[in-house]
Amino acid sequence: MLSRKDNSNFGWDEHRQLVVAKDVVWNSYISSRKEASQFRHRSFPYYDQLTAIYAKDKATGKDSQTAATIIEEIDAKDVATVITQEEKTISIHAKLMFLWMR
Repeated sequence: MLSRKDNSNFGWDEHRQLVVAKDVVWNSYISSRKEASQFRHRSFPYYDQLTAIYAKDKATGKDSQTAATIIEEIDAKDVATVITQEEKTISIHAKLMFLWMR
């Protein structure tokens, strides 16, 4: 997420789970990418989990699985999962952030 050339002045605050940078860096970045302003003070509590799912590095061995395969296995086992509306909203925002940062 933060590995692109133009993102080198950004960092990650593990405790607050959000992208951090000096005000001048944020202001410059937002001036050319207005949609980025929504992420300036937004935390991403599922960042680590999403990184594990969407990161470029992935297993390729005989026991590797895709996200689709894992979901199929979960569905086959009929595991009940309750997701609150807030978790859905956070998940959607986090996915949008990943797409935006590509």
